[in-house]
Amino acid sequence: MEKTLEGSHLLVAAGRISNTDGLGLDLAGVELTDRGYVKVNERLETTASGVWAVGEVAGSPQFTHICEDDFRVFSDNVAGGNHRTTGRQVPFCLYTDPELARVGLSEKEAKAQRIAYRLYKVSMAAVLRARALVETRGFLKALVGVDDDRIVGFTGFGVGAGEIMSSVQIAMIAGLPYTALRDAVLAHPTLVEGLHSLFSSAPSVPSEPFADQVAVLEPA
Repeated sequence: MEKTLEGSHLLVAAGRISNTDGLGLDLAGVELTDRGYVKVNERLETTASGVWAVGEVAGSPQFTHICEDDFRVFSDNVAGGNHRTTGRQVPFCLYTDPELARVGLSEKEAKAQRIAYRLYKVSMAAVLRARALVETRGFLKALVGVDDDRIVGFTGFGVGAGEIMSSVQIAMIAGLPYTALRDAVLAHPTLVEGLHSLFSSAPSVPSEPFADQVAVLEPA
């Protein structure tokens, strides 16, 4: 089925590449990766003693909030600390209409890592504030561990998805079970209140997964 779209401008996003050619980094003993980024370890130290790299030039995820955290890692280590980039959460938010936001594992990543999970998913129409705003496009989705009830991933596609994601991320950082959000008294009507609907949409006690199979339990 063909569809014709009319517009005045076309934006093409072809990606970004490193801009380290010609800087003479090799003369300083600073090695590059095969993609042209500055090679760093988990402390953001380069291969040259006393030289550090942060942000996109170091191949970090290309988000402003990651660059900011890179600076915290660098500044702590310069002051004698042992701050590392490994294990940190990398939240993602795309400010489209509606927003797309995610943190933690996606279903594809969880399956690839053979992590058993429960899937919670609701339409944005289940979020009362979204209905009040007449913005019911999209969904909320969360992956919850089978053994410990902890949230291992969240994706939101809808109005205010980034704000909702941040609330879930804080719970993930604290290691809280999904029930802490499900049962919390959240202000009404807020978008975050939609987490009540999300985490009430599937059985709280999943079936035991097979030892060699990822468990995916869709909500009814």
